[in-house]
Amino acid sequence: MRADAVDVHFDNAHLFLDLSDGRAVEFPLTWFPTLAAATDSEREHFAISLDKQQLFWPELDEDMDITALLMSLPESMRH
Repeated sequence: MRADAVDVHFDNAHLFLDLSDGRAVEFPLTWFPTLAAATDSEREHFAISLDKQQLFWPELDEDMDITALLMSLPESMRH
């Protein structure tokens, strides 16, 4: 399965990932301890790779793979 990252945003408990196919998926922030401990400003400073398959937070030395994130979702939410 391939979907491209478009944007990322947060609330106090979740990471929200917006995808190019129109889906918006959420993940518990507790899955990402570095991001959970980060300030709002640090979370907002991210980059999306040119192929739209990786997210990077350079100040936090944190990165994530979009395909791996989507594979962590229940089967019913992957499509």
